[in-house]
Order: sequence, then C-alpha cells, then structure tokens
Amino acid sequence: MYYASPKILDCTRKEVIVSMANFKIFQDNPDQAKIKIYGGNNAAFNLDSSGNLTITSTGLAITAPANGLAITSTGLAITAPANGLTVTASASGLSITPPTGGLSITPPTAGLTITSTGLAITAPTNGLTVTASAEGLAITPPTGGLSITPPTAGLTITSTGLAITAPANGLTVTAPSSGLSITPPTGGLLITTSGLIMISGTTDVSTTRANIVDTAGSGDTTYNVLGVPTWTFGLVNSSLATNAQAIVKLQISPDGTTWLDESGPVTINQNSLTTLVSSIFLKYARVYYSAVNAASAVTLNVFFQGEL
Repeated sequence: MYYASPKILDCTRKEVIVSMANFKIFQDNPDQAKIKIYGGNNAAFNLDSSGNLTITSTGLAITAPANGLAITSTGLAITAPANGLTVTASASGLSITPPTGGLSITPPTAGLTITSTGLAITAPTNGLTVTASAEGLAITPPTGGLSITPPTAGLTITSTGLAITAPANGLTVTAPSSGLSITPPTGGLLITTSGLIMISGTTDVSTTRANIVDTAGSGDTTYNVLGVPTWTFGLVNSSLATNAQAIVKLQISPDGTTWLDESGPVTINQNSLTTLVSSIFLKYARVYYSAVNAASAVTLNVFFQGEL
C-alpha cells in the first residue's frame, strides 16, 4: 500500500504514471502503479507504440505567442485531415526555415493548394528542388500574374516535359542584361502556339579606315554571321582628294582563316557608296580593301548592318 503526493512520476512509458493523493493503491512494486489521464472531454490521452504523445483532432487550433512559435523536430510529419489543412499566418507573414538537408513536402492525392496574396519563397544556398508527381506540376498564377525572381547564379528548370500555359493577357519573359539562354532537351524544343510573335533584333557596326595607301590590300574586321540571317556591308569613300579611289570586295570563310572572294572587286570613287551582299552562306565574312593609287590616300567608312 502506497501514499504519494499529486504529481507525475514518469511520462516516458507507454502509459503515464502519476501519484494518487489520498487514495490507496494495492501494489507491491511502485513502478507498476499506473493510471490513465483524461482530458477535459473525458477522452484519454493517446500514446503511440513508442510511448510518445499523439494528438488527433478534427479541428486543431494552435495560437502562437507574441514572439512566435518554434517547432524543433528531427522528423516532423503533419497529416492533414480529409477536409484539408489550413495554415493562417499572422499579419507579418509565415516563415518556414528548413533543416540543413532541405524541406520535403509530400502533397495529398488530390494535390496541394497554396493560396496567398503575396507568397515569397527564398531558396537555400544549395538551391530549391520541386519534385512534381507523375501527372505533373501545375502552378496557377494570381490575376496580376506570377513573378519569379531568380537568384544571382540564375534559375535552372529541369523537366522531361514542361508545359507553360500563358494567361489570356499573354506571357512576358523579361531577360537580364546578360541575355536569356534556353538549352533545349536532346529531342529538341517544340513551341506550339496559335499566334507566335517574335520581335527580332538588329546589329549596326561602323568603322572608319583612314589613309589607305596600300595597293596590295588587306582584310578588314571579321564578322561571325551564323546568327544573322540577313546582312549587308555598306562602304562609303569619304576621301578628300577627288582622284582617291578604293577597290573593295567581299570575302567569306568557313573557319576565319581560308577566304573566298564572293562579291567584287568594285571600284569606289570619292563620295560614292557601294554595297556588298553574299549569295553563299558561310560562318565568317569580311571586306577586303585597297587603294588604287598609293599617292592618293583613301578614307573608307565601313558599315556592317543586319537583322537578327
């Protein structure tokens, strides 16, 4: 027979052990004296097979203190009820700090819905990985559109089948100053649209070659024209002497070393203009120029203009 003060003796066992004030217990071994504890609704506390406390609720409300709620766990699993899980953040927002190994969210069968008037996801240093289910990942942007700000090192999206459906008012991709790079998969990149609008760019480069007296000639700047489907060289003889003439021709090359005369030679008089256009496509192009008379120095303005 034992008498004890009213306090909990052991919470690590599969049932909670407490002392019984003013009650007699017939038990030779005090370690075997156990009793179940009931809550306010006359329902016993639940423990799992390891003796840990489990909370089962059809509507659980946790009110965090003023300075916030911290949950520390080496393996926290939250199973939402059948009607879904709702997390209501405070006015200052909701902050989730993942562990070192990363944060893994497994959505239910019907999918995971996140509703937010201003959702910001900051990826950790080693990057953010989103693994979609077999049927794919669907992101429905808000009315004002979806804005993704990539980290400094850039944003990498790896997918075996990525589908982007633009909203009714269109899809806008704003590239950084260094440009936008899209690496297609091995099988190629397929863009299907009922009305695709591509805004092309242009290139316009000009140089001035003054005091040309070499009658043997020399090659000017080499241009890589692989990404320029339409291009032209324009040459203006801006020499001061009326008898200063220049001879120009267009050369093309597959390697930038071996050159082929493709257009010309053309003689340009003072204050005259001529153009050089290639009918054969190779990777490199340049202008080859010389003076007609070494005694009459020539000044040439060379223009390379194209549409990207």
